[in-house]
Order: sequence, then C-alpha cells, then structure tokens
Amino acid sequence: MVRKLLIWPTCIALLCTTLTAACTPSSQQASFTASVPGVTAAQMIPPTAQPTGTRTPTATRIPTQSPTATMTEKTAVGFESALVVQVLDGDTIEVLVEGVAQRLRYIGIDSPEDGQPYSAEAEALNRALVEGKQVVLEKDVSESDRFERLLRYVFLLDGTFVNAELVRLGMAHAAAYEPDTSYQGYFEEMQAIAQEEGLGIWGQPEPTATIPVVGEGLIIDPACSQFNAPGNDNDNKNEEYVCVVNLGAEGIDISGWVLLDDYGWKYTFPTFTLAAGGNVLVRTGCGEDTGSDLHWCREETAVWNNDGDCANLLDAAGELLYQYCY
Repeated sequence: MVRKLLIWPTCIALLCTTLTAACTPSSQQASFTASVPGVTAAQMIPPTAQPTGTRTPTATRIPTQSPTATMTEKTAVGFESALVVQVLDGDTIEVLVEGVAQRLRYIGIDSPEDGQPYSAEAEALNRALVEGKQVVLEKDVSESDRFERLLRYVFLLDGTFVNAELVRLGMAHAAAYEPDTSYQGYFEEMQAIAQEEGLGIWGQPEPTATIPVVGEGLIIDPACSQFNAPGNDNDNKNEEYVCVVNLGAEGIDISGWVLLDDYGWKYTFPTFTLAAGGNVLVRTGCGEDTGSDLHWCREETAVWNNDGDCANLLDAAGELLYQYCY
C-alpha cells in the first residue's frame, strides 16, 4: 500500500518539545538554500507544515503509518532522536544517539558511489539537508546491516523525509532491500518524479564501462544485466545475472574465460562459443546451461554487491579485457 503524506503543525510542535534542537523556519530555510551542485535553491526550499496531496517539487513530508496516525503514536512505535555529526556520503551519516556515535545507512535508497556521476552532488545535498542537525530516526525490521551500520529512515524536525528527498531530487535510486521495505512504494513514487523532471542522475546517460572495449570485442552490458535481484538476492540468485555481449562480427570461443567481482568471487566459463552479435546471461544460481544462460551455481551468498561492485571479464590467460563498475 502506498503511504499518503499527512503531517500537521500540532504534530511538529509536539515532536519539537521532545528534542533539544530548535524548530525555527528561518534556520531551516537557510540550510535548504545552501549551494548544492545540480540542485537549485528553489527545489530545496522546504514547504510549510501543511497537508499535501499533489505531486509537486516541494520537499517530501513524513508519511504516516495510517491516515490517522499522530506523531505521538509514531514516536511510541520506534522513533528516536539523534544528532547528525558527520555526513559520509550520499546515503550514509554518523549520528549521536544518547551520546553514542554510530554510523547510519539510509533505508530503501542507494546514492551514487565515489567516482560515479553525481556522487559528489549527492553527498553535498545530504550535507545540506542534515549535517549538524537534530533528526528523528525510524527503524523498520533490521537493526543494522552487515557493516554494523544502523538502518533507519531519517526525518528533519520540519517533517522532511530525508531518504525520500534524496530520491526526489535525483541524488539516489529507490532500492528495496528485504525485509526493510515499509516505504518502498513511496520511494518509487519520488523516483518517478525525479525521472519525469530529469533531475540529477536521471539527467545523465547510463554509467559506462571504466575500460574501453578491447581485445575480442566482448563487453558486459548493464542494459541486459541485473545486479540486484528482486527481493532478497540470496533467495533469488537466478534473477541476479551479468550479461556478456559479443559486439564482434564473428563467434568467440570464451572457454576458460573468467568473470570476477571486486571481492574475488570467480566464475570460469565452461566450453562455450558466443555467437557474433549474441549475448549470454551468467546467472548466480544453479540450473541447466544453455546457449543463452550459464549458471554460476554459488551455494554461498549472492555475488553482486547492491551497494556497488565491478564486473571484470578476463580471458583464459588472465588478461583483463573489460570492466563494468556500478
């Protein structure tokens, strides 16, 4: 169910009394009109704390758990106060919670990694939104990720939903990571707005390979690859796959070639010839190999890191022919 936006001034006032930071429009206005590359000041001006039901480029508000939920009710089911002491990148911050410093990863979104287009702009927007501010945190199902970072939804005192705001302004993708998907439909709505308006990452072409096409003319094509399987990758490995394409005019024998990720996980191609102009999917899970699908058959975790990775294609002699990073 898509969550509607509903927040009232009385709820904001009630929340502010429970936190130590002041809730003044003038200070918030100043922070939102900071210079952020790729985002205009007009796009970042926060709205007043009134109900809104239209899709306009005003800052996103706190979605309620039900149309009648109040801030008091939401606080009772998992909201907590924190101070943002440092912004680490577009989707990661460091917070003080009850005097303890902890790293925190925003739930449900994924901003560009360091070195990718708009990574610097995403970090700058995140900094303008939250650095040095008192915020409100909401937990979903998971407490933390495998890197021991807190997993939370983050809200400003004026009600701005930070996770969604980064998506709405084109500085992050909506990215579902089970089981923490309570607001995923809402993030996808915000992403649709950013795509329609061509904001941030949606105003740029798809990422390109970091190494030009060399050697035999094989590439790893992101257009037909799927590095993030729907749902939990580990339970859906055959929907996680890499697409290798032959751009050459002749078939290529890739027997013994290697597909390698940045963490050292390696797949060796069986006896296989890729036809001219053809492609083959290397699926992480198990199955019967065909002319269009090969299977890694990894028994451990899924291969491709949802937070960013590189797919490296090496020939049988170990020479790197092509690399695609995302």
